[in-house]
Amino acid sequence: MTTGSYQPIIQKAAKLITCLLPDDGTDKVLMQGLRQEKQLIRTYSVACRGIAALQSAQSQHDQLPEPTLVRMVKVAVAEDEADALFDYIYQTAGIGQQGGGTIYMGPLTNITPFELPGDVPEETEF
Repeated sequence: MTTGSYQPIIQKAAKLITCLLPDDGTDKVLMQGLRQEKQLIRTYSVACRGIAALQSAQSQHDQLPEPTLVRMVKVAVAEDEADALFDYIYQTAGIGQQGGGTIYMGPLTNITPFELPGDVPEETEF
């Protein structure tokens, strides 16, 4: 056991912003903007099958509509920054436009602040 080097990690109250976006690169543009403009690195995107999340569902009787590929982006933010970032994501991702997706926000227990090392290269290709 080492002594004298322990520093407690300060945790903050947090919110989780989740959005479903079309699979057209919008997620990458959003995440790049969050990192460059808002210095936010607690984000990720994953491919999902979506049904009627981004378009009207039409199907034959007793059949599910055909699923489409969508991107789910999750962003963990400090509670005091959540409303402003929600608005930023809504505008940047074009969620208010036809077929633009959906967004919602809910509570997280907490988040731990961290920084990336300075020598981590930026992604250059989408």
